Formats: sequence, structure tokens, C-alpha cells
Amino acid sequence: MITGERLAKLYLKPIYGKFDLKHLQAIHKFLFSDIYPFAGKIRDENIAKGGFSFANAQFIEESAKQLFKELANEKHLKGYDFEKFSERAAYYLAEINVLHPFREGNGRTQREFIRSLALKNGYSLEWSRIDREELLSASIRSITDIQPLVNVLKKAIVNREPDRQLMRLFENARGIER
Repeated sequence: MITGERLAKLYLKPIYGKFDLKHLQAIHKFLFSDIYPFAGKIRDENIAKGGFSFANAQFIEESAKQLFKELANEKHLKGYDFEKFSERAAYYLAEINVLHPFREGNGRTQREFIRSLALKNGYSLEWSRIDREELLSASIRSITDIQPLVNVLKKAIVNREPDRQLMRLFENARGIER
């Protein structure tokens, strides 16, 4: 329940960051520091689930650097309409999932990271609107077909137009620092 309580805190006051690997690590550390001694630390062993091998541990940091540079080059999806935001956010969620930079807790960390990205852009993303199995299936399929994950994000995003109040909420969320 510790992680649930921490997620609730982040719902009201997300971790402010640059949407890079350090930001992702800060979210992971905040969520899991009372549970895992490795909270916020990049894994140093290779892992697989269901026959799928995630990114090789030795390449995580370099791959993340390239991925988050791509996100920065897209200005963190600033100004994207609902359709474009959903497509690009799904892409980044899928890529971060393939990185799987932590030993445990990747899913919750990734979802909070993408929720924060949505807030920054004025979208309210409510993961509770999505069935766990639907999300898992879309995540697995995103390796070869991103569309199910795009559909999940469209379903999870409450508003179809960016809300400036949500943007301010994120910009003012400097209370939980990394």
C-alpha cells in the first residue's frame, strides 16, 4: 500500500523534471524507496518476461539518452492536439517499456511519467479508466503494433482539448523535487 499512497501524492503534486532518464529515476525512487534498496537505480542485469527480453542492461543509459533527446526535440509534445499527443505518448510509453530500466516497478513508473507528460501538455490522463488486462495486452502488442496502446491512451485521456489549468498544475508542482 506504500506505493499506492505515494502514487496518490503524485496525483496531486507530480514530480517536476525534464522528462529524461533522471526524471524517470526520480519517479521510481519516490515510489519505491521504502520497498526496494535499488529504487531509482538503473538495473545492471538483463531481464525478460513472457519470453521477451527487455533492453540489454549495458545499453539502457545510452538508449534512454537517445530516446529522451527525441522527446526533447519534439518539445515534450507541446502543442500537439489530442490525436497527435495520443500517438506520440503511446510511442514513448512503448519505448520506455522496452527499456525497462529498473529491476521492478517499471509499469507504475512509466505510467506516472506519461501521466506527468500529459499534465504538462494540458491533458488529464486517468489510468483507472483502463482495465489492467487491456493495458498489459496493448503494452505487449506495442512491440509490433502501436495502435492498441494509442487506443488505450485515447481512452485514458479525459479531455480532448488541452486545459491550461492542468499545464499550470504541472508547472507549479515543484514541491516534490528529484
